[in-house]
Amino acid sequence: MRSYALSLLLVASCQQALSLEQYTPDKADWNTFYEKAVDNNDVNEDHSPDGIGWIGHYDWVEWDGTVYDPTKYSKKDFAELICPGNTIRGMYELFYDSNPFADNRKPTKAEVDKWHAIAVNHVRAMVGYTDDEYTIIPDKCLHLRALWSDERARTRMWDTAEYPGTCDGDTNPHCGAGFIPSVEDQQEYLPEGIGSCGKKAGSEGLFSAAKSNIPWSIKWIRPFCSTLGAEGFWGGHTGPWFHRPHFGWSWYDFDPASQNSNAGLRTKWSGPSGTQKYENPDITDGKFTVNVEDVNPNPRFPGYECETIIWMDVKADSATDCYNRVMDDDSCGKRFMTYNSGNEGCACYPTNMAVCATKMIAQRLTWDFEPVVSSFDGFLIDTSKNLSGASLPYAGRVCSNKIIWKTKAGDASHCLQKIVEGDYDDCGRNFITFNANGGGCACYPPSQETCIKSDTIGQSGRETYEVEVDPSYNPPTNPVATPTMAPVPDPTAAPVPDPTAAPVSSPSGCVDSTLRMLINGKSWKACRWAANKPKIRCKKRNVQTHCPLACDSIMNSCSTSVCIDSLRKFKMKGSGLRKRCGYFIKNPDKCGKEGVVSTCRSSCGYCD
Repeated sequence: MRSYALSLLLVASCQQALSLEQYTPDKADWNTFYEKAVDNNDVNEDHSPDGIGWIGHYDWVEWDGTVYDPTKYSKKDFAELICPGNTIRGMYELFYDSNPFADNRKPTKAEVDKWHAIAVNHVRAMVGYTDDEYTIIPDKCLHLRALWSDERARTRMWDTAEYPGTCDGDTNPHCGAGFIPSVEDQQEYLPEGIGSCGKKAGSEGLFSAAKSNIPWSIKWIRPFCSTLGAEGFWGGHTGPWFHRPHFGWSWYDFDPASQNSNAGLRTKWSGPSGTQKYENPDITDGKFTVNVEDVNPNPRFPGYECETIIWMDVKADSATDCYNRVMDDDSCGKRFMTYNSGNEGCACYPTNMAVCATKMIAQRLTWDFEPVVSSFDGFLIDTSKNLSGASLPYAGRVCSNKIIWKTKAGDASHCLQKIVEGDYDDCGRNFITFNANGGGCACYPPSQETCIKSDTIGQSGRETYEVEVDPSYNPPTNPVATPTMAPVPDPTAAPVPDPTAAPVSSPSGCVDSTLRMLINGKSWKACRWAANKPKIRCKKRNVQTHCPLACDSIMNSCSTSVCIDSLRKFKMKGSGLRKRCGYFIKNPDKCGKEGVVSTCRSSCGYCD
């Protein structure tokens, strides 16, 4: 064990080797990160630890110089040692000892770049990685390459004849990873002293766990800590954080208009990996792990496969062999993969598949190659806490007999995501339960405000979590109000026909149904529900056929769905009957019922 003073001295020597030099390109747009975190944020005073309004002074945990051997701890315990709460152990003292920002309200790119190197070297020191081979150094070309990859993937600026191809619509999360502009097109990006940047051996990581409104001193913590907690010290996405000597990062705001948007971090790592001092005790022959750098070796959904599975004709000797086959097959999507541990079967999924609808089947190991997001619309569960029968999170217990089973999920985090995105009217936001034995996902009514042990019931396989509020989440400043009376039609919108009159053709035909549709088999939603969160809700199956106008900006549904019947079951006004449009083909005289012509457009001749 090193003394605290010696450990700090070793970290300090790494800091001194780093000059104040800008590595993030001038063209990287960080404006919204400053605005959301501090400038337009009443919670945070500045980008320093003391300036963060939702982390108290005593929440920061000191590091006494102990070197933590990851072989001596469980994955959860090790992650909690390095990342207690929303912080990094010893980071408070590290920040104020190094004073990286001259102006804590407006740190420069050069200061943030240096701080990131100091912080990662600090994390490495906690596992005894203080030799020269482990000292991390920012690299200007790697920062540029990370930015170019983001531009290729997130914008259409490089979709030109000179650079054929596009990432538009591509489901491969690493699309654009190898993109480098020509030497001529690089010139406006290059800092002084660099003539061009070429390809360099290394790896790439994509992380979306950070928030755009988190200050710079801790913005990097959530991508690192969520990955460490999910994958452990030996994880494919975790490895470069500890072992690669050169790095380049690019930050991307997924939705500049939203105060609560996620911040994407694309990392480029290069240079020879430092020696692996610790051997993973959980891996023997590695047959059931994907042993590829920058890939989570462990399946996210053990014991599950996804719907629409596509089994390959050949067997795979290992999960790594299966991974290589999936990545080499152009007909396979690159996000999900399933390996059958019983018969060496290897499966992939459609190229456009973005969501895994899980099915519990023995001996299936299913990977999700995108890093898991930690919070959904401001809600999260702490999966790093140990399950127990005495207190939350519970193992083998549910909160009460008021439990509401809603859907299927692959793990507890997946369950929370489905509950939040399902926006069920009867679900509160205090607790969820995941059934590890069958994949069931349940919520509780809003009235369920406590879940002490005396309130619980023992049920085998149940995992019950308290839903917490993401401390970095800021509610929208101008939420969309739900009308309390019948909405008044927009005079500029396409006219809605008089339901009591004969159907009249519309120049566009792009009219939302005025009837409620059935969502998830239980709740009835009007099109204003889809319009409030179109990015999420319009992607639910066939919502765009019911609400083409509300979904047009996301699904281009006014071009594809204008003369199509709603494919959703809907509720008739007055009678409450549940119908589908096929009923009105045989009963055209019923098309005069209120709302039918705007719902069954083709069957009732609205688009003729």
